[in-house]
Amino acid sequence: MPVERASRRAFLGAGWPRRGAAFLVTGGCLLVPAASGLAVTTAESLESGAPDTEAVPSDLVAPAAAIEAAVPGIALEDPATATELARRTRPAPQHAFAVGPNDPIERAWFSPAATLDERVTRTRRASLELGVWNLDAAARAVISGAVAGVPIERARAALRLAPDLPLAHMALARAQWLHGESPISALRTAGAAILSIPRHPEAAIWFAGNALYLLAMALMAAGLLVIGVAAILAAPHAAHDLGDLLSHRMPRFARAAFLSSLILIPLAFGEGVLGLAAACLALGCVYGSLGGRLALALAAAGLVGGAYPVAQFAGQVLTGLSNDRVASAVISTGQGFAHPVDGVRLEAAAETDALARMALAQRAQRNGELGSADAHYQSLLPIRRHDPTLVNNAANVRLALGHMESALDLYRESTEIFESPVALYNLSQAHGRAFQVEDLSRTLARAQSLDGVVVAELTQLQGTEAEGFVVALPVGSRELWNRVVGAGDGRRIAAELRSWLAPGRLGDELFVAAGTFAAVVLLAALLGGWIEASKSCIRCGERMCPRCDDEVEAAEICSGCIVLFQQNEKTDRAMRIERINDLRRREQRVDKMVFTVALLVPGAAGFLVDRPLRGFVGALAFATALVFVVHRDGVVHDPLVAGAAAQLFFLGIAGLAALTYATAVALSIGARRNA
Repeated sequence: MPVERASRRAFLGAGWPRRGAAFLVTGGCLLVPAASGLAVTTAESLESGAPDTEAVPSDLVAPAAAIEAAVPGIALEDPATATELARRTRPAPQHAFAVGPNDPIERAWFSPAATLDERVTRTRRASLELGVWNLDAAARAVISGAVAGVPIERARAALRLAPDLPLAHMALARAQWLHGESPISALRTAGAAILSIPRHPEAAIWFAGNALYLLAMALMAAGLLVIGVAAILAAPHAAHDLGDLLSHRMPRFARAAFLSSLILIPLAFGEGVLGLAAACLALGCVYGSLGGRLALALAAAGLVGGAYPVAQFAGQVLTGLSNDRVASAVISTGQGFAHPVDGVRLEAAAETDALARMALAQRAQRNGELGSADAHYQSLLPIRRHDPTLVNNAANVRLALGHMESALDLYRESTEIFESPVALYNLSQAHGRAFQVEDLSRTLARAQSLDGVVVAELTQLQGTEAEGFVVALPVGSRELWNRVVGAGDGRRIAAELRSWLAPGRLGDELFVAAGTFAAVVLLAALLGGWIEASKSCIRCGERMCPRCDDEVEAAEICSGCIVLFQQNEKTDRAMRIERINDLRRREQRVDKMVFTVALLVPGAAGFLVDRPLRGFVGALAFATALVFVVHRDGVVHDPLVAGAAAQLFFLGIAGLAALTYATAVALSIGARRNA
């Protein structure tokens, strides 16, 4: 589908963190971890505790212009900017995209360690001090086998490095299952992968964008199914009534051809499937019951909503990072990935963008430039005093510079804005450095009451060092989400999704399509209450036309069935019994046909038993299950954040939808049998 290719290009475009571009240029998944200097190591060096001394080849340090040329869809701003970025990124350090030789995270990783657990513990502590709560690059490197150890040990180490990365959770679940541990533990870990999605900004954006896109497809498909079923059931009566307008003696095939020509008029005017759906909607509303018209109105709303606002919102999410390169750089910085191009962009936007300055302060702290980090934070405090993350991180820098009183004041201010267990833990550490033992114990107890697990982990990472350490908080996921959605432009993706559906004027604007379908529902419902429509006898199925037989205008059964069932004295007993037996055999054939159609045609079960709302629910559930099964890996490529969690998530939704569909069909069939 063209929109899938376009959405993939948009999602993996220039604004998506440039580790995706580096990954494609170098042709191996281990360069992503190497971007932070964590994958340039061998199993032998890890076992011996010595870092690998072989430098990354200089040809792997691709400048910005080379990245743009190598990967289609990766475009820098303009030629002048691209040249400047290439010039500034050419004198890269020894490791590709590294931040500097004194980087604390690299130093923690490469320092000698007796075991992998010791190395991971040390790296985790260094990462938390710099606000990198998910060191995705290192976690991917460990999972891929860049370090020595059995799979389950590597999976546990990866999860410690990136506890909110769904990929790491699924790697551990797989290792637990294959290692022979309790299957319940593996299932619990897999469930934790789904729960971790909202906490990981990049994963949340990817999952939300894909899920919204698939939801748009399901709404469109369900709307077309319901409208089509209603139109097919109403077509025989509509053809008969339209034929009566011309001649009562018009044959059936001519009546059917006349009706078909009217329905196909929107196609002749180039309105495509959406125009045909509007004509079928009118047909269904004219001959439908009150419940049927309500179901058709919901179907029309789902069709238009899926094709326009839902698809456009999905496009906004999928293209947000490619449009907001500052947010992309902030996410990369928060994951410990320090690309020089991101640094240039943050510096260029720092004058007007507070989020860029926060990321620059984090990068400066990581490079050991505490004075620069403090300057950034002090300039931000007057305008973002309400942000507990900023206030806490500013307090960390003040504490590192030795300004104890101002650090304590900022920590207290952060906990007053939002009582975070991390901020309280930092405040307790500051009390400890100031030898305020009672305040330390009281504050630490408050932190433990809020989240004992987090405090226990931080205490374990602190170890036996008397000075302890303080933790920087990452940028809030909600703020990043709002920026990404606000920066995205989903109009092109939505237009491509409905291009096959509505190539004409109905596909141009939401208000045109919504107004057209609303007018069709309203006018068709009014017309249905005004005309003398034909219907079927509920006993024998014969057509009952008020123009052909004046006695059946308000009756539910035909005149023959009235005589058969209500006027016994006018019929021969033997002939009456034979007719009743014929009707029973017909009813059995109809039941089999209804059962078959209900199973084969989604949404038909509810309409066949006069439960149209149930039919709409069934059609929507079927379409959702089908779409999520077909696209169980997403409509855009996984940027190494989901792994098997993508299939678990999308197939889980499909399973719930399939269960809903089966329930709707079973209830509809049961209602017919009870009737």
